[in-house]
Amino acid sequence: MTTTTRTNNTAYTEKAQERCANRDILPVKIGVLFLCVLVFAIALRSIAQVPTVRFIDVNGKTVAEVQAHYQNKRVYLPVDAVKQVIDPAATHQYNHPRQRLTLKTKDRQIRLQMRRPTVSIDPGGQTVTLSTPPIIVAQQPMLPIAFFTELLPILNDVEVIYNSSLNRLQIRPKDTLIPVETNGTQDLIIIVDPGHGGTDDRGCAGSTGVLEKDIVLALAKQLQWTSKQHGIQVHLTRETDTEKTHFERIQVAKQSRGQLFLSLHCNASFSPYHKGIRIYVNNPKGQLRFTSTIKPALTGQRLKILAQADYLKQSKDLAYALQTELNFLTETPIQIIDLPLIALSDAYMPAVILELGYLSNVEDLERLSNSEYTASVAQAITRALQRYISSINQNTLPTVSEQ
Repeated sequence: MTTTTRTNNTAYTEKAQERCANRDILPVKIGVLFLCVLVFAIALRSIAQVPTVRFIDVNGKTVAEVQAHYQNKRVYLPVDAVKQVIDPAATHQYNHPRQRLTLKTKDRQIRLQMRRPTVSIDPGGQTVTLSTPPIIVAQQPMLPIAFFTELLPILNDVEVIYNSSLNRLQIRPKDTLIPVETNGTQDLIIIVDPGHGGTDDRGCAGSTGVLEKDIVLALAKQLQWTSKQHGIQVHLTRETDTEKTHFERIQVAKQSRGQLFLSLHCNASFSPYHKGIRIYVNNPKGQLRFTSTIKPALTGQRLKILAQADYLKQSKDLAYALQTELNFLTETPIQIIDLPLIALSDAYMPAVILELGYLSNVEDLERLSNSEYTASVAQAITRALQRYISSINQNTLPTVSEQ
């Protein structure tokens, strides 16, 4: 009897242990199964997401999205992209044995040899050497991005801009942004105000120690140099790491006979997820960030805000130009925000605050610490200034409210 009881107890204990083991293994199995499903889903997504290059027009709208091919970290497009994006009447012939491609577009004949960078153009017998040669993929000729960025400006007298990080390519006529020589607008003086400065006013700081005052000053100098190459006069409110009051900055603008005021800043947030460029326009009727039950008196400062609002439409036109050009550099659409801004109240001219990104965000901080990116921002702002200047005395540039 005792032996039987012990045997039963032993069997009961083993079954209980087995049930506990199974209970412990079950979550592990579920976790492994979930991980397998997740990996499979990611694999399917990567297969489904075929790489493409998006072609953008002069106003930032997508013209076409062309399937691309990657090889050795370089991007190639099918020959049909020429017909799809540049010239609907374009034709091509490909000689498979000799691996020669002949393109006919707009009364031009372009001859390319696969894996060779030399391109021949007739009539005229012109020869161009591309930085990247065409290649063959699945027995079909493929054109490198260099064909569009380096050859098209010669063929069609256009400007081509390529954003390699977002795979965006913009083609625009070269004369699109030529400043209009009407009423002296070509001599428009731009005031660029790098925010903060000095020991006591460093602005925001990134986790790597990068300071807002240094980023905006470096960008302002870069913008001044880039704008000068296009005949645009840019004066800075500070050229060194010095502290300047709001009044001193406005005085520089007045003494320089400024006609446009652009203030550069960086953002910061308690949330590390806030990111992206913001454009602020001084609008007395704009929505305040924080509600207040106190009604402000109609003081002298308030009168100045109302006076600056006389340029609200021009300021919005400038903001729209900046938005259009800078959107080419980012995946997140740039916001234009109307606020009553004391910082711009004394600038009796079209004025905008441009917040370049959040130093509290890892991605924005990395971008703003990259010299190539800040150079592209300076170029985009220069194009925005060209766009704004060329719109003066014309009705070709819509305001934000008309979009």
